[in-house]
Amino acid sequence: MTDDAELLRRYVDSRSEVDFTVLVERHLNLVYQAALRRTGGRSDLAQDVTQQVFTTLAREAPKLVSHPTLVGWLFTATRHVASQLLRTERRRQEREMQALVRNSLENTEPDADWDQIRNHLDEVMDQLAERDRTAILMRFFFHITASELANDGNTTSC
Repeated sequence: MTDDAELLRRYVDSRSEVDFTVLVERHLNLVYQAALRRTGGRSDLAQDVTQQVFTTLAREAPKLVSHPTLVGWLFTATRHVASQLLRTERRRQEREMQALVRNSLENTEPDADWDQIRNHLDEVMDQLAERDRTAILMRFFFHITASELANDGNTTSC
């Protein structure tokens, strides 16, 4: 049985896919099981991690020819790739949750209170002094902050 170092050396020297396949088949279970544990039993993520580890092995093979043990490198690489993938997955889930919350806030149907207020809003706005009405319109339609409105002595100029 050819050792890992020799298989890796032949892969680097002659781009032997056969030798690389033997390496992958020899260590596939080790990498996949480590990835599966690190991803909380999620086989979809473990498969992604495993694929990335062996892709990295192929890319980094010239540097790894002199590595003392390929098994140790594979285990460490699995840990790093799984950690990165889980961070990316958490960030994606957070962004999706924020988008969901944002969309649900934007797409909510007006409740009964708003329906009642809407009918009287223009009446009340018409009763306000010009300056107050302008301040409210600037605040809610042009997103001018209250402090900006307070600092601008002339809100009617906007």
